[in-house]
Amino acid sequence: MLPTKLVGSRDTGGDSTPDEDQGVIRCICDIDDDDGFTIQCENCLVWQHAVCVNVDQDNVPDEYLCEKCNPRKLDVKAPASLARLLCEIQ
Repeated sequence: MLPTKLVGSRDTGGDSTPDEDQGVIRCICDIDDDDGFTIQCENCLVWQHAVCVNVDQDNVPDEYLCEKCNPRKLDVKAPASLARLLCEIQ
């Protein structure tokens, strides 16, 4: 399987297929704005804010699955506040 897509901004052109790069942001914070640092689920191709799912430049997984494809407990209160702040700054 290919490495997880982690980008500074979702790309809508180039060599990737439309499903990969034009997927929707469905994050645990309920904010659908691109904060400039998103990660894509390998299974359902949704994008999530990396900060909301505890991913940073130093711990990018080889494969990433969202909380629906790989159910697990995630703190949704802190990410929502942080994601709102990041989206407002941009």
